[in-house]
Amino acid sequence: MEANVESTKKPLLSARQVGIAAAFGGVALAIVLAGITIPIPGTVVVTDPRELFTTIGASLTGPVGGVVVGLLAGVADPSIQVVSMIAHVLGGVYNGFVYKNASWRFKDKKPVSLALWAAQVLVYYFVVIVPLIVGGIMVFFPDPANGSFFNLLGVVEVGAIPEALLTTVVSTIVMAALPERYRRPLW
Repeated sequence: MEANVESTKKPLLSARQVGIAAAFGGVALAIVLAGITIPIPGTVVVTDPRELFTTIGASLTGPVGGVVVGLLAGVADPSIQVVSMIAHVLGGVYNGFVYKNASWRFKDKKPVSLALWAAQVLVYYFVVIVPLIVGGIMVFFPDPANGSFFNLLGVVEVGAIPEALLTTVVSTIVMAALPERYRRPLW
């Protein structure tokens, strides 16, 4: 019986997984290269819709796919390329692990699954990606005007609220609309 369990395990990396990760990451990269941005009213912050593709793509393709998506999503960031790549890669790994082990586990209870998805995206923003970007800025671009890590973190997180909410709502709608076979983790 153990042999059957082993034979049905999905590989850590497959051509399909890499292809889908590259497609999602490629769309995120294209958005950055095209300069598609959305100004956040009342702030000097602009956002872009790449996070829709990074969160969904990394979640579906797992941690290894998350690395591919994260590299492509961050490689062309015009202002903080290295910081963005590191943050998006680690964020992709986070999304890959969390999706399979939280939201997907409740696929038969869709409201619970979608609530866990929304929580995953919000944690991705406020606990993973924004703190990593702020930390990277503090390390790679030290500037006494930035103040302390927590001061800069507070400013950036407040600026990220509209993007985080928009990404959470739109990606939750997408995940709700996708048939189960397209929401299944590929790893």
